[in-house]
Amino acid sequence: MSLRPLPLLATAAVLIVQSSIGLAADGDLEPSSLSAIVVEHSDILISSKSSKPRLEGYLIIWNGTGQSAIITDVRSQVFEEIKFVQTMKTGAETEAVMREKLSIPAHSELLMRPGGVYLSIDPGERMPRAGEQIDLEVFYADGASEVVVAQVRAERAEIEDHHHGMPLIEHM
Repeated sequence: MSLRPLPLLATAAVLIVQSSIGLAADGDLEPSSLSAIVVEHSDILISSKSSKPRLEGYLIIWNGTGQSAIITDVRSQVFEEIKFVQTMKTGAETEAVMREKLSIPAHSELLMRPGGVYLSIDPGERMPRAGEQIDLEVFYADGASEVVVAQVRAERAEIEDHHHGMPLIEHM
């Protein structure tokens, strides 16, 4: 296993590049998903660091195809707006930069994390509560889309730490 950075998101995303040996070791994936683009996990955290709570989304996306995949949009009927954010560190300063799209190289995994790449979510009029499940639709440059169910969690909750083809680690 080796790390391979995203072209535009080298400092923000964690990509795990693996050969096909042992990819189904955890038994979670169907053989057909090994050669597909799959959102493997999705969380939405409610952040209360400021006077107005905000939402951040975190996805784990596997690109098992032989070409780069480009995510152009994420939408939900529940939310007003969802944007891609990349955290950039320059010296002692950290800056959140909005991105129009995200790229995932072939046979790689995008692991969104706080302080890296994440989704900034404007909830609109109604803030969801921890424990709710919300449908998100992920759109790709090739015209395909995928609906996934995101679990809303309190800020202090741990988000999934899964790497494609590796068993899930139980937190104690």
